[in-house]
Amino acid sequence: MTPDILRTFRPWLCILLGAGATSGASAGPVQVERGEPSIDRWVYPFNSTRGYRAVISTFSALGQENAFPPLSFDQRDGQMLVGFETTPEIPAGRGVCGYRVTAARVVLTVAEPDAFRYDATYDGWMTYLPGSGDSDGRPVEMYGAAFRAPWTAATYFEGDPLNPGPAFGPSTSSDVRYVYPTDFPGGVERDVSNNVRDGFDPAPFAIGRNPALAAGAFVPVDTELTFELDVDQPDVQAYLKRQLDSGRLRLLATSLQPAATGGGGGPGTGEFATFYAKEIEIAGFAARLSMTVVLTPAGDADGSGTVDFDDITTVLSRWLDTGLAGLEGDANCDGVVDFDDITEILSMWLETGP
Repeated sequence: MTPDILRTFRPWLCILLGAGATSGASAGPVQVERGEPSIDRWVYPFNSTRGYRAVISTFSALGQENAFPPLSFDQRDGQMLVGFETTPEIPAGRGVCGYRVTAARVVLTVAEPDAFRYDATYDGWMTYLPGSGDSDGRPVEMYGAAFRAPWTAATYFEGDPLNPGPAFGPSTSSDVRYVYPTDFPGGVERDVSNNVRDGFDPAPFAIGRNPALAAGAFVPVDTELTFELDVDQPDVQAYLKRQLDSGRLRLLATSLQPAATGGGGGPGTGEFATFYAKEIEIAGFAARLSMTVVLTPAGDADGSGTVDFDDITTVLSRWLDTGLAGLEGDANCDGVVDFDDITEILSMWLETGP
């Protein structure tokens, strides 16, 4: 929307609504804190302990994906599933446009001493090709979690020694695991377990970081890695909104850190991360979640939790933008910013009163 059009709209809207007035449809931010996950599982084809393992490793099978025909393995071989229930603080079922996540972080605690080197930056897929190398280790990344039939986030469960829970997948092979990492491009689930093989760079939701560590340094046991989810990235925001609408958040920690040569997972140095699961039963060692969410009312185009003149301004500034439902300016949640959004704002404004 050009400044000239914005100036054309603004005067009559100010007269109609009263400049600076605010409707009664408003809500403050909601905070969710979880000291441990409701589910944490090692997603690995040879995991016999399913959901009751006390530590969980993340590593790759690079170079050994097809070493044992007919078996094959995903390049992101050992993965860590963590899940948290987000109700009752954040009510489920509001629709994806009923939420805006302003902050989200997950903390994982390292379970083995000096087992891998610290890398706080994303490494492109080409750096994993033979002969490329990297001087400061490999990062631990976090993505959304997607599910293959017959399982869903609602039905895939933790398991225990008497009832170990769902298997890894229908077979020990690549591209079939029941739970896989997604970067959710354009709101579509995409398996990033084999991004080096497939030649693309996914967009991690977060990289595990600790500012006290130097790049390339070995990570001490009991060190915390914090994964600050990039809530300003539209695909991440869209994924989190869908999760909140379901009442449960599922995420996967993965890495392309090398498994040990001959250790069942790929040739390499064996410098890979292992984290505590909640079964360790030591306070503060399990995965933790901190999340701040604004419950957005109908007509809230800027995600502030309030329907006011700023929403009109947001619609005009993002005029004719298209994308995922609930993008900035999309007051009526149809995936396009247009006159219908102004109508939605005005109807909510006049319904609740300034």
